[in-house]
Amino acid sequence: MCGVDPATRGQRMDECLVIVRQLLAGPPVSFHGTYFDLDEAVIAPAPATPIPIIVGGRSDAAIRRAGRLGDGWLGIWNSPARFAAATQLAAHEAARAGRAGPPARHAMQVWCGLADSKQAARACLAPAMQAFYQLPFERFERYCPYGTADDVAEFLTPYVDVGCTEFNLIPQSPDHDQAVAGVAAVKKLLARA
Repeated sequence: MCGVDPATRGQRMDECLVIVRQLLAGPPVSFHGTYFDLDEAVIAPAPATPIPIIVGGRSDAAIRRAGRLGDGWLGIWNSPARFAAATQLAAHEAARAGRAGPPARHAMQVWCGLADSKQAARACLAPAMQAFYQLPFERFERYCPYGTADDVAEFLTPYVDVGCTEFNLIPQSPDHDQAVAGVAAVKKLLARA
């Protein structure tokens, strides 16, 4: 619709990540690539502390991009085994690109249901996801924990064990207060893991 060829999105993202990292460093940036041209561009004021660049996506191309250009990778709809393989791929790509070290801030975005029982949690989670994605919940269910905070933390622990450093939880609960309390409880449980 905007006259941009979707086949170029990966190359455009690569250029964007190079540009953003340079802009975040503070000094004026000049960049002349295939898709973007900048002369003496700045972000003012420059961030006082470094802002990590986390690259999301399920494809190997996105994971390799995280290795070359990011500080970490954000996954979704992955098993712990796939998560571990992805972070290894990112580390391998970082080494191939000559980076000093591999990216280490790897995260997962996880829809979850938090309630007093698995049944109540699923009853909140399934319709929310079906409405959002317009697909049956069963397509996602194996990647989406639900139940009490203990149930959700137990589901997430294998991701921590293979290197997940952060979770972006999308909680669904009978009410807002229960969602907030549930996420706080999950965080506390995972800190002990």
